[in-house]
Amino acid sequence: MAQMTDVTNMDQAMKILFTDPIVENVVTDTELLSAFQVDNNVQYEKSTGGRYIETAQYFQLPAGVGFRASNEYIPVPNGPVIDNSRIFLKKAQGVVEMTGDVMGRVRGDLGAYVDWMERALPDLVTRLNNTIDRVLLGYGNGAKARVNQAVPTVSMPIDTAFGASIGGTALTNAILQFLEGERIVFSANANGNPLRNPGATQSSVVTGINYGTSTLTLDAIPAATADNDYIFDGDVAGVSAQASGVDREAMGLLGMVDDGTILATFQNLSRATYRLWNCTAVDAANAALFNATGLGALTEDVLMYADQQNMIQGGGKVDLIVTSYDGIRSYVRSLRAARNINDPRQWTGGTMGSSIMLGDREINLKAARKMPPELCFGLQRSTFKRWELEGYQWDDKTGAIWNRVTDASGRKDAFFAVGNWYFQTGCLAPAKNFRVHKINPAANR
Repeated sequence: MAQMTDVTNMDQAMKILFTDPIVENVVTDTELLSAFQVDNNVQYEKSTGGRYIETAQYFQLPAGVGFRASNEYIPVPNGPVIDNSRIFLKKAQGVVEMTGDVMGRVRGDLGAYVDWMERALPDLVTRLNNTIDRVLLGYGNGAKARVNQAVPTVSMPIDTAFGASIGGTALTNAILQFLEGERIVFSANANGNPLRNPGATQSSVVTGINYGTSTLTLDAIPAATADNDYIFDGDVAGVSAQASGVDREAMGLLGMVDDGTILATFQNLSRATYRLWNCTAVDAANAALFNATGLGALTEDVLMYADQQNMIQGGGKVDLIVTSYDGIRSYVRSLRAARNINDPRQWTGGTMGSSIMLGDREINLKAARKMPPELCFGLQRSTFKRWELEGYQWDDKTGAIWNRVTDASGRKDAFFAVGNWYFQTGCLAPAKNFRVHKINPAANR
């Protein structure tokens, strides 16, 4: 007698299907995550229940060196300077939901379930990608932008990407940090505490995005929302911010490749105390360093200077340059003035990949869509790590990944599945990387 596919059989299928492919897709599809080396050496602290990484940072060599005459005292060695940084894993969550009618159709048919998940999975991966791409450019506090409207309305202009400014210049293209359909919350403070109108109506839904005017269309706004408020991912259940003193998001380039301007304390160590915990920071608009013509453009001169200073000050050898699409266009445009085509019979315009020779290395320039155009990062990829546990895992504490949806009124005829991905990104040697800021892509037009 043939065995019928029943709930028990499907429970097993629902536990194991589509676990690892989510992380593989996210790593493959995201713009920066694949640049971070994977390290699964994660400690577990039973007293707090926290999963963390502890690294020993070597800031001073233990030695005494000098020249002496015959029979004189030998040099006196100084001890090393070593300090430990601690990095806690962050939990990224993804949720999918189906109605009871859909569950009834797919529960008894493994093929139908697979078909449904193959439709739901790409959407979940897309949402994860969108969030992770933003997170890997930020500095861990969760801010996406700030309100730019004297009296906020549901048609809300925004500015200041990641809520950050460098050298007195606010980061722009904040509108690229948002996605239609997502929920957001507001706070007067960069740590997201307290939220505006906390409670059942603390969040808004982004129903439209106008890239040309950098304006969000919202379904409603929380009471007391004000100009210059910080904007975070969040809903009625929680917020991706530092509320209550707890970091929730993973660390991004603005925090890792920094000189203390954005993040004074990185991975539990003060940048003011340890010089090598700071990146090489270069102001592209520094008239004393660069040609006043086209000042602020991302040029060969700027990148060569940043790389040389990074080598001199931190011993770094970057192997990847990440900037915005505006930055790539600015760099290519700056090259044209020094390149001529003699008697061209036929040619092809544009460019296929951009790179630069820095010493004995040819370095590719990579564009990240959400990167503010004022920024460019030179990365020595060996200094970056991504610590994680088993990958994206569906939560099956109840015996299956599906849980019934409930609200204050009771149980609903709908089911949801939630998956967790514990990971954190970090840098073991910020001094071996550089940041170029105050880039003005329009400078050499």
